[in-house]
Amino acid sequence: MKHILLIVDGEIALYFLQKVVNAYYSNNFYIVFYQDPVFLPSEIPSTFQFYQCDYTSSFRLNNLLANKDISDAFIVLKDPNESNTVYEYLRNNYKKTRIIKSIYDLNSKYQQLMKQDSNLMCISQTNAISLRLLSRLPNVPVIPRGFGLEQGEVMEIGVPSGSVFAHRQIGTIQQINWKIIGIYRHQNFMLATSQSIIMPGDTLLVAGNPNVMQTIYHRIKSDMGQFPLPFGREIYLILDMSLQRREQMLFDCREAIYLHKHLKSIRLTIKILNPTNFQIIQEIDSLSQNDISVIVDYKNFDFIQTVRNKFGKKIGLIVVGREIFSKKNYRKILWQSKIPVFKTAKNPLSANNYTTDIVKSKLYEKNTLRYPPAVKESLLVVTGDSYKDYHISTVIFDISKQLQLNIKVYDFEPDNHFSNEIAEHFSNISRIFERKFFIERTNSHNPILYLRNLKTPVLQFIPFRVSITKSRVLAFMRVQFESLSFMVESNPQFFIPIVE
Repeated sequence: MKHILLIVDGEIALYFLQKVVNAYYSNNFYIVFYQDPVFLPSEIPSTFQFYQCDYTSSFRLNNLLANKDISDAFIVLKDPNESNTVYEYLRNNYKKTRIIKSIYDLNSKYQQLMKQDSNLMCISQTNAISLRLLSRLPNVPVIPRGFGLEQGEVMEIGVPSGSVFAHRQIGTIQQINWKIIGIYRHQNFMLATSQSIIMPGDTLLVAGNPNVMQTIYHRIKSDMGQFPLPFGREIYLILDMSLQRREQMLFDCREAIYLHKHLKSIRLTIKILNPTNFQIIQEIDSLSQNDISVIVDYKNFDFIQTVRNKFGKKIGLIVVGREIFSKKNYRKILWQSKIPVFKTAKNPLSANNYTTDIVKSKLYEKNTLRYPPAVKESLLVVTGDSYKDYHISTVIFDISKQLQLNIKVYDFEPDNHFSNEIAEHFSNISRIFERKFFIERTNSHNPILYLRNLKTPVLQFIPFRVSITKSRVLAFMRVQFESLSFMVESNPQFFIPIVE
């Protein structure tokens, strides 16, 4: 029969023993060595054996532990010399027994000892108390104790109302070296799925590489208006000299630089595929700045390989021209990346008087953009229950807030069954972002015709559904609006990944 050995003395040991006797007496068989009579309870459970003895005496221990199978030993003694003596005896006589040793402070001596003895765990009293105090500080991640490495590989993180994770589908959040395991909401726990929606006020149970977890904590706590977070921190423009003319490539560069300098992007990379014209390459390379780099691909990587190499990286937005996006296989790999995509259009997003050499510090005057976008507003077309892609609306408001655009929702319902939930949902997010929105409802004006007849361009937001990756012929046979809307090339478009 396996036993757990408890060798106890001092106030901490007394409290520990009382908890075990009162609450966990039926879980195991225990042997307790003590000297102070206060450790002997008035009622002894049948699973306990108590011995008042000199536990530093090898002779006593040999007699009392003869023929005993000790699986675990807890040394909780106030005298460090006695604690060390007991440990040495146990390790010499019980090579494979797991030993848990209570110590005052985890210094280098004990850290080295634990490296040498893989079956030893030292628990620092000062560390345990300080961690309990730290867990009560606001804006500090809660790290569960008592299991695992206790190095922050498991965390509970609250989601504030202004978080970039609020109203997001879990499946659209890149989780590399970490994972959202569950959601605490209204005193209930739910296992996370790819379709689960994160709501303000939720507490997320997350696990992953301890080195990554602190970054994840700060991302979840980040305020709104941080796009391209939480997808990533950088923007990636892809040019293809075999598909695009010089004017179009320079136009795409201007659009990407405008986005980079007006959004919370830390770096823009311009990748040139199929280099054929050295003069144009030099022209594009002249756009390089401290936070803008130009990379020419001489390894003959195609577009699909280039995008696939960015899976799981720091890229939060991919920018491509309409010549590239028109390729079905290219749309498919972009959809698979789960990274937002900005498709340039015939009409620019960037202001007419904007030049690429303007530094970020010169973009604002009294919190107002000096070079506002050349579009009228942000636009989301809602058909059926597509408004329930909650993270789409969050991203729309996030980007619109940074570009200082108001939002229009075009609600198309052929059967005239308009939902009040749309107005309620957008109203809630509007208050969070402090951004105006309005709804236009129609049951007759087809949204594709509406987009084509616009006199002033808009910044259109589209859920990046798998239907967009199909051929144009199949798109005309589908009823989903998104299947056709990407063909409207007059308006710049954001494609935001969703889980279907």
